[in-house]
Amino acid sequence: MNGAIGIREEISKKLQVYKILKERIVQNELKPQEYLNEQVLCDELKVSKTPVREALQHLERDRHVVIVPNKGCFVSNISLDHIREVFEIREIFECAAARLAATMKDKTEFEEILANHDSFKVVDDQGVRKSLLSGYQIHERIVSAAGNSFLSEYYSSILDHIVRIRIYFISRFESKRLHETCEEHKEILKAIIKGKPDEAEMAVRNHLRRSLVSIDQLMVGNRK
Repeated sequence: MNGAIGIREEISKKLQVYKILKERIVQNELKPQEYLNEQVLCDELKVSKTPVREALQHLERDRHVVIVPNKGCFVSNISLDHIREVFEIREIFECAAARLAATMKDKTEFEEILANHDSFKVVDDQGVRKSLLSGYQIHERIVSAAGNSFLSEYYSSILDHIVRIRIYFISRFESKRLHETCEEHKEILKAIIKGKPDEAEMAVRNHLRRSLVSIDQLMVGNRK
């Protein structure tokens, strides 16, 4: 019995460490390519090496960290290739979700988002920037409302990467792009509310591709 309790405690510790480290990575508290020292993490989180090591292995499977033999563990980089892969998957999932959502009879949820989302109410750049940090929730709610459990499950597997990329770049977006993003979100919602699957899909596709172009330009600018 004591052995079973010990195993449960170890699993619980591993999950706690995993959640803490993942949150720090997603929120960019742990920066891309930052070295993660196991002993420092053990001391900070007050756990043994086993749950830390297992949590890092889990994070590597989720592509949040990279474990390099004989060198250690590093936070995964936010490269352009990584971003493009995430956006390609987003386009597949979110376009499908928008089409499904547009066929729903009850559009109350989308009407409420369109009327009440914070990013549609503020006019100053700082307010828009802050509100758009939660803009991913618009996409998430569309996917969730589409009513396809498989779609929602697969989408949730990349949601942390979506949020991480958004947080990493939001402070660098120029005023023009901030306000364009708000308008694109509105167009997506309006197409869904009108019950136009083709328009909804195209609105999502255009929004994601414009966002990727903006991020690409930011990264090119940083390399100069």
